[in-house]
Amino acid sequence: MLVVIDQLAARDFDTRLPKTTGGIKRMASEGFRVRALEYLTAPTVTSAGHATLATGAWPETHGIVSNQWWDEAAGRPVLSTEDDRYRVVTRESKPRDCTSPLRLMTDTLGDALKSHLAGAKVASVAGKDRAAILLGGRAADLALWLDAEAPVFTTSTFYAQQLPAWVAPINEALLTKIPPAPQLAGRQGDSEPLVERIEIQPAINQAQIDLALEAVRQLQLGQDDVPDLLTISFSGHDRVGHAVGPDAPAAVAEFMTIDQELGRLMKGLDQAVGVGRYTMALTSDHGVAPVPEELVARRLDAGRVDGKAMLAALDREADAALGPGDWFISFLTPGFFEKPELRGKLDTVFERLRATAKKTDGVLDLFSARKLLEGGALTPMQAFYRRGLYPGRSPDLLLVTRPYWLAGKDVAAHSTGYTYDREVPLLLWGAGVKKGGVQRADAVDLAPTLGALLKAAPPAGSVGRVLTEALAEPR
Repeated sequence: MLVVIDQLAARDFDTRLPKTTGGIKRMASEGFRVRALEYLTAPTVTSAGHATLATGAWPETHGIVSNQWWDEAAGRPVLSTEDDRYRVVTRESKPRDCTSPLRLMTDTLGDALKSHLAGAKVASVAGKDRAAILLGGRAADLALWLDAEAPVFTTSTFYAQQLPAWVAPINEALLTKIPPAPQLAGRQGDSEPLVERIEIQPAINQAQIDLALEAVRQLQLGQDDVPDLLTISFSGHDRVGHAVGPDAPAAVAEFMTIDQELGRLMKGLDQAVGVGRYTMALTSDHGVAPVPEELVARRLDAGRVDGKAMLAALDREADAALGPGDWFISFLTPGFFEKPELRGKLDTVFERLRATAKKTDGVLDLFSARKLLEGGALTPMQAFYRRGLYPGRSPDLLLVTRPYWLAGKDVAAHSTGYTYDREVPLLLWGAGVKKGGVQRADAVDLAPTLGALLKAAPPAGSVGRVLTEALAEPR
């Protein structure tokens, strides 16, 4: 089983761990701990992180470069799991519905398991649609997520023509716990306002565990000698963190709620599957920066960079160098998309654009995606962004802020190649795992390690290694 807590930096986990009393404490005290599981790539965001965990590959291979990117054929931004060939089963279709792993360019751990072992089953449950879809992969028997338009769990016609009947009572119970709220607009960018209310996250967490335990019973996961895979992603932790920051009481409370729910899950699995008959991994898709204003109050260098204002500054510099023109399309994390027909001209003045960007307070550098793809010697930071590039999807110019400077309006955010965004915790626990720990490993190492524990081949695109030091017996 793979459990992801969305937006959990290793250093925040270190601070919170001594206060845990539930499932996380059980895993940490009895299992194997990697203090810093590292994403050696940027940007560090939800879609890219979940895809890396599921595939054992970096975005340069799996293709999920961000939560959204500019699609030249469509002439608009597209979300990482958007696919208008399929629909959400519980309502009428809406623009930008996320419904399939179409854009994932290699197989997931679940896909590899099913290709290797006949009879293996895969189920995925998450708060965010993109998390459930990218962890579940193409061959999942079940993928459930909280709808972007209403706080009920749903799936899409890519996976099933209708929800399993057993999901309805859990959805009904969830709705009784959610207080009324004014109608909000639907999906805004890659956010989902209808389900991003802090006060309903504990109820959502409980519903996710209810769904996971019922999926174990209904799909009979772990009931025979053929291994199965269950994935869970607690998306609400990210929503709370963006709204209040990682050190706020509400963020810590959300983490402690997850700790208790994981304890309930483990007790349920002990009964349904059997003590010692299952394995769990707990990690995160990315970390998060401290709130800049809090750091400024401590006399540290921090702040915010306005991506749209910088886009205007780059446009003015291009005008000055090349004559008036409409040079850029948009700023989408982690950078700027150029007009395709003008890329050649802009390449000739890249150093001028770079100099303009570096004059902006809070900006460390501006990278050219095309220059990174050409190869040659790279700095460590350039190497992170190089691994995060997929031609045709990544921005043309990549904005690199100074540490603790955010390019966005959320209270707290992430996306950089700095340690607070790049390092997350990893706990391994259960059958086949020994007690112990190491300081670090790479994020791409998790999928092949879980593959070894499942006695199956790793995903085809995996570039990580099996963490043999965590295994109770050689593999």
